[in-house]
Amino acid sequence: MVKISDKELYSETIKKVISKKLTQKEAALKLNITDRQVRRLINKYKDIGEDAFIHKNAGKPSHNKKIPANISTEIVNDYLTNFYDFGFTHFYEEHGYKYGISFSSMVSMFSVEEIISPYAHHKTVKLYNKNMKNAIKEKTITEEKSQLFEQRKKEAFEKHIRKSSLHYLFGEEVQIDASFWIWFGTEETALHLAVDKATKKILAGYFNYEETTDAYLVILMDMIVNFGIPKRIKTDKRNSFSINNAKSSKSKLNITQFGRICEDLEIELLCSSDPLFKPNIERENGTFKRRLKAELRYNNVTTIEEANEYLNEIFIPKMNQRFSCEINPKKNVMRENNYPEDELNLIISIRCERSIDNASSIKYLNNYYLPVDIKTGEIISFKSRTKCTVVKAYDNKLFGIINEKLYILLLVEQRENEISRASKNGFKPSDNHPWKKF
Repeated sequence: MVKISDKELYSETIKKVISKKLTQKEAALKLNITDRQVRRLINKYKDIGEDAFIHKNAGKPSHNKKIPANISTEIVNDYLTNFYDFGFTHFYEEHGYKYGISFSSMVSMFSVEEIISPYAHHKTVKLYNKNMKNAIKEKTITEEKSQLFEQRKKEAFEKHIRKSSLHYLFGEEVQIDASFWIWFGTEETALHLAVDKATKKILAGYFNYEETTDAYLVILMDMIVNFGIPKRIKTDKRNSFSINNAKSSKSKLNITQFGRICEDLEIELLCSSDPLFKPNIERENGTFKRRLKAELRYNNVTTIEEANEYLNEIFIPKMNQRFSCEINPKKNVMRENNYPEDELNLIISIRCERSIDNASSIKYLNNYYLPVDIKTGEIISFKSRTKCTVVKAYDNKLFGIINEKLYILLLVEQRENEISRASKNGFKPSDNHPWKKF
């Protein structure tokens, strides 16, 4: 239907068509209508004259009743006071329909009053926040709408709180890895990290000049002492975790020093060279490269001791507070560390096999040691070729396991002008030999 303001244009055009000054197609293009509509207007003009170009509802009251001001105020106040956390559909179904207005009319009313649903789209929320900030700045906002604005900000914040993965529990899977980078100074170092998959929490971190088994034992000990014993650990296929020539005495599988420790602690160790196998630790490595290096430079950290101190006392707690979610006690499978300190010190250790020689001593790292009874302090002699497991404990103390019993390994002092050890050729040790002193 045409508008009253277009009456003259339509009247002039249709008259030209009737007088053959315009074709129907030209008239349709001029009026932006179809040929069929042009023919209808011609017939209508011939029947009723100029009234053919006036809408039939012109001058009549609208069927859309205007909502009374008192009803509009009442429904807005009702929503702001009692139903501010209801979605618009929910509010209309429970209460809004009682006002005798349609749902679309209610939404239009709320839009005019700068009221948004708690489930509004991001674009709507962005515009709403902008309008509210301007209203607060100009002091043209009511107390009720100001409170609603604060409520919507709180709801938006709660929507984006980081939540634990629904498929994992805290301690169910821990991923560890090392990342080489010039973190501080001018020398490249390796940052060793352990990250929980469920909470994205960094459980331990340690700087070392190389990626070594000892460094991984440090973060394993820190993790166990501070959080507990995880159910599973995922790593890459570095030699610290997976080699082809070491066999487990229990499972008969390929195992390393770290693997043996995990076996003793009943931790499942899984290895893969695929980065997607442990995505959380790979992501944390990237985050640390973007943030940690800059902070170390800003704080003038130049030594590895200072870097480890800053990492564990400042940076990791800050990262956990910012990016990880809280540990849910109901979703926690991290086993409590019930091992005494001395026992845990022996479990997290480096072990290797040696044989006792003719002088009842053990050679380890070019030094000789004698087994000493832990309780009595007495040096114990064993038959030559007796097997001994040398245990380098976490605190670097040396022990020996002989016939399933634990002994302290006592370092034998080096003699001046020391000659070769006793052998089958009948050599007799000199009087100042330490073995004779004992």
